[in-house]
Amino acid sequence: MGLWSLESLDRTEPMSTDFRKAERAQPKVGRNFSLLAGAFALLLSLNVAVGDAAAVTKANDPPIYNPASKSYFQLLTTTGGQGYWGSALEQARAQVFKGVRGRLAVVDTSETHEFIMKQFDMSNPIWIGLRYWCSFRMLEWVGLRPYSPTDPGHFHQWHPQWARHGQGCVPGSSGPRAYMGVYYQPLGKQTARWQAARAGKGFSLYLVEFPTGEK
Repeated sequence: MGLWSLESLDRTEPMSTDFRKAERAQPKVGRNFSLLAGAFALLLSLNVAVGDAAAVTKANDPPIYNPASKSYFQLLTTTGGQGYWGSALEQARAQVFKGVRGRLAVVDTSETHEFIMKQFDMSNPIWIGLRYWCSFRMLEWVGLRPYSPTDPGHFHQWHPQWARHGQGCVPGSSGPRAYMGVYYQPLGKQTARWQAARAGKGFSLYLVEFPTGEK
């Protein structure tokens, strides 16, 4: 179901007999060299994999720059309270980097989304700067103009189950807390999709953005 349902090995052919015969006919030194070369290639690939894993940014590491958005992003742990979206909003605003005040991350392009998936550990739910206003049925990135969920001109990356189970809008709700905060719901260590939960749901991580412009 879509978000707004408010409508919303490779198969490898076996070696031929001739190939096996040719392999057995190789001198012993040649076979040993092939084994050593294979082992070296395997070690090299393992080293690359370990290096890539080490490059993933974890909670409370320094901010990193995204050229696509011309801003820095930092993954932080929530402090005090229950880790609500509103608390994460205020904590993000309290952060300052390079003289620029932070905000909950605006992920309104595919380039920024892919940057986040590549750079950060997405193993746990992470608040971002998007919320859904229940009474108005509008989405809003922090500091930007609200828009309709059905507007095709806006980037989205929703989880197939757009709202967390049991955390949808309360029927008839209104007022400043009648919204659902949006977070990255993990699908893997570096794969996640957006999901929404009502204001009283808490998570321990949030993604802050510092819109500095140039690096």
